Amino acid sequence: AIHTFAGTFAVRVCERERETERQSVGMTAGGLDEAIGKLDGLIVDMEAEAGGEVPPLRFDPNDPWAGERSLPPEYVVKVRCPKSGYLMTKPFEAQCPMPDAFVKDNSYLRGMLKPVVKPANQQVASTSGGKPGGKGGDGKKKAVAVGTVEDFTKVLFKVAKVINCEKHPNSDKLLICTLHIGNGETRQVVAGLQKYIPVSELENVLVICVANLKKAKLAGTPSEAMILASEFADSSGVDGRAVKTLVPPAGANPGDVVFLEGMEVPGAFAKQVSSKVWEKVAAGLKVKAGLAHFADKAFCLPTGKVAIPGAPEGAGIR
Repeated sequence: AIHTFAGTFAVRVCERERETERQSVGMTAGGLDEAIGKLDGLIVDMEAEAGGEVPPLRFDPNDPWAGERSLPPEYVVKVRCPKSGYLMTKPFEAQCPMPDAFVKDNSYLRGMLKPVVKPANQQVASTSGGKPGGKGGDGKKKAVAVGTVEDFTKVLFKVAKVINCEKHPNSDKLLICTLHIGNGETRQVVAGLQKYIPVSELENVLVICVANLKKAKLAGTPSEAMILASEFADSSGVDGRAVKTLVPPAGANPGDVVFLEGMEVPGAFAKQVSSKVWEKVAAGLKVKAGLAHFADKAFCLPTGKVAIPGAPEGAGIR
């Protein structure tokens, strides 16, 4: 009786699968739900056709190796959980061990078909080419404590002129820029700005860069500095985001060093600032009243303050 039931079960499964395949072309989400529902009800239908007298199962009919093993003792049987459809092994399992996981409907499959939608990341994009929101862009980066003014004085913020800019040949997100940072020195920067700022709006423009970060390689291309910018939510922007670079005041020149309001330019800078110091300083960079700030102090140059036109109050800078 067991083998007859199992054989009939297999035949019915094949019939349902063939019916589902015939309906699969051009199937809508509703059609898929209907097909899955038919498969879900197969066991119930079989039990009803058997008049409720289903022979006890000694093994799982879906186990491909069941026929190669000896049967368990007669008191060990398989009983299907009426709620979930899970095959319990009696007397060792009194109930389904995971009733919420084994649910006899199509909700689990429907959940797998739904796209994973991540919330918009509110973190700023690293203009050295990283994903918005830091590595991975998942918005879960551990909070970093804001650094001190002493930390700020270790970071070399300079005015730079973008003398050349082109799209990266191997990336639709990166730009390769050549910066003139004063005293005849140039730096190559790989910046993640391609989606947000046209090349024509960057070339021959003054920006603020970080000139003593550790050199990096992005998409196989060396990057020797970082262009500072602010990223923020903008419904009219790409992917609902916008990016604006910092704008030095009139009269600024490549090589001018940024200092904080009420302070002087440090006498010397380390050749390379540590990543930990930079992260603490970056955590304190914000837009206030249209100006770049570290904590409550504005970015200053000999000819005035550094602005970020169009950036909202409190937007981060990175």
